[in-house]
Amino acid sequence: MKLDKNALGTPYGRVGVGNQTNLEIIGNNSDVSVGEIFMIYSSRDGHERVFFFRVLGLQNYLRRVDDVSEIAGTLMVEGESYLSGIERNMLLSLDGRMLGYAEQERGKWVFRSPRRLPDHLAFVYRPLPGTSDETVNLMLSSQIDGEVFVGDLQVGEATLDVPVMIPAEFLPMHVGIFGSTGAGKSNLMMVLIKSFIDHNLGASQSKVDSKPRMSAFCIDPHDEFAKGVDDHGIQSVVDAMDQQTRSDVIGDFYYLTTHLRATPREVKRYAREINVLWNEIQPRDLYSIMEFTPQGQLLIDSVYSRVHEGWIDHLLKMDEDSEAKAGAQKGTLRAVQRRLRFLERSSIFNDSGTSILDDVFEAAETGRILVVNTSLMSDREQFLLTTVVARTLFDLRRAAKSSGNLGDFERQGEMRLPRPFFQRVKNKARAYYGKGGTTNQTEIRDLKMLPVIQITVEEAPSILNPELMRGRSVFKDISRQGRKFNIGLLVVSQQVSVLDNVILSQMNTEINLRLGNEKEIKACIENASVNIAGFEGEFRVMARGEALLTASYRELPLPVKIPLFDTVFERDKSLYKAKGTKKKETHHL
Repeated sequence: MKLDKNALGTPYGRVGVGNQTNLEIIGNNSDVSVGEIFMIYSSRDGHERVFFFRVLGLQNYLRRVDDVSEIAGTLMVEGESYLSGIERNMLLSLDGRMLGYAEQERGKWVFRSPRRLPDHLAFVYRPLPGTSDETVNLMLSSQIDGEVFVGDLQVGEATLDVPVMIPAEFLPMHVGIFGSTGAGKSNLMMVLIKSFIDHNLGASQSKVDSKPRMSAFCIDPHDEFAKGVDDHGIQSVVDAMDQQTRSDVIGDFYYLTTHLRATPREVKRYAREINVLWNEIQPRDLYSIMEFTPQGQLLIDSVYSRVHEGWIDHLLKMDEDSEAKAGAQKGTLRAVQRRLRFLERSSIFNDSGTSILDDVFEAAETGRILVVNTSLMSDREQFLLTTVVARTLFDLRRAAKSSGNLGDFERQGEMRLPRPFFQRVKNKARAYYGKGGTTNQTEIRDLKMLPVIQITVEEAPSILNPELMRGRSVFKDISRQGRKFNIGLLVVSQQVSVLDNVILSQMNTEINLRLGNEKEIKACIENASVNIAGFEGEFRVMARGEALLTASYRELPLPVKIPLFDTVFERDKSLYKAKGTKKKETHHL
């Protein structure tokens, strides 16, 4: 079917010189910005194609003029009347990258890498919001489809009604969010959390059992997500739901905090206080967040091998005579104890009480989103909490993956996980991981059918740096193997250059916002999953909420404008009410 070229937008210019990577376009003297996307219509040898071109540089151009300075000098002498003779020769020369092309195959648009060139002097079109949206959506469908909404396709300073999504199946291949302070990372996280909730809402309403949910453990370092930055936050989504929808999608709680009594009244109803027991912490959890000397690790491992879950309490009570009996060098015990003392002062890590870890496990395996307020935690507490949760969920799924039936799973779980915790959750784990039963002979379910789990790592350089990643870091294990267990990392950082190469090499989706300096821009470009060499200038002019999305499973680097959370909530809030809901609910504590 012949393409309606009017649907591409308004005619702008013609293709000049170039190759399959870089092109020059000569166009009319109109207001164009770096980052704009143009479409080039071509029908070489009868093959109808639309090439996508991204502007990386602009230059004023005067036709038939060799010396523009001479023209400027004449204009100064003769005045504005001189312009009337040269205005028709004023053009713009656009330099940029060929992003690829779309063509129809068996009645469907497919997008391909830039292996070809458009016709000589091919017509260039400028996409227009309200005119080009549907056509661009169809042409780029393979590059923008998915379940997790990020933002709208940006064409220069405007956006098209073309939603850009990330497929849920690629979340376990890890996502990086990079941007300087004020670039819009918090708003992006809220948009992503809402998208996870929306997907789970669709899954709960779907009659197809094979549509897995998404789970997320989202660190909120500034306590912004629940109440929002402006008018709305995740609590607004929760309040907009009817009771049945809320029960199906949110469950009993979504908000974790260190101080429940300080939680706003409307959020407290859906909140839990964080408490993790010492006996749920393993030595490698601490090795993942802080450095110990080889002698210190040897002492810790020796104590853990003897007393198992009671190792922290045992170490803190040891004296120098015990140290000598353990064969440790003098001073090693005191050094280890100094590093462990923060656990005695912590309000969230305790030697007794009711652990939140059971509830976190249940939420993760039933497809729920948790927002974790870490604003009142120390950095060390935040990092250890993230590590314990990540290692626990990873070890449970690893035990399931290593087992043929639930009997094997129980034996694997007892070996890998702290015994008190596993004894509490093993019956629920059997129900989640068993394929149609809970007996010892029941087969293990395919982990791909379990919820995708996203674990946020905030302030990533502190724990994903090369020094810590050399040791026994759970994040190194998840980065390399998480895909097998349907667990992915969501790494949030102001810096790219300081992250360990193991993490960066395993990261397959990057959402790059405005970056702080040339070093970080260079590191971002080098780490991108697709070639974005030459995009340095664009990173320098990005505004708040603008991003470049790159992914290894797509050919096209996608410029994205992330909408304000308030905007998408107001647009979608009617979706959260079940059909037939007639009266507004009231909540009482």
